[in-house]
Amino acid sequence: MKAVRISRALIMAERHYVEINSAFAIMKMKAGSFILAEVKTDKETKEKYYPTRAIYSSELKLVADLINLSVKRGVYLKTITSISEVMKESHRIAELGQQALNQLNKESEL
Repeated sequence: MKAVRISRALIMAERHYVEINSAFAIMKMKAGSFILAEVKTDKETKEKYYPTRAIYSSELKLVADLINLSVKRGVYLKTITSISEVMKESHRIAELGQQALNQLNKESEL
């Protein structure tokens, strides 16, 4: 299992990615698709690794899932405790997702 984690971390290190909220990362593939990954830290080595959650061809679906996962995480961790906070966090994550996609798209054009 550790070898798999290390190889995935190396793959993410070789490609450019943008972390969101220190919990998720988005990476653009050469074919134009996007990878949504979790940000994890190995307890022994303290190195980050990025297990893939999903691959998307649609930016809209990626951001929708990112919002959903982030809000669920906030509710689970009890950092979100009201509907008002759900709305604020949804908007904040949508903006971060859009910024990440803009950055990745811009860099892939270079």
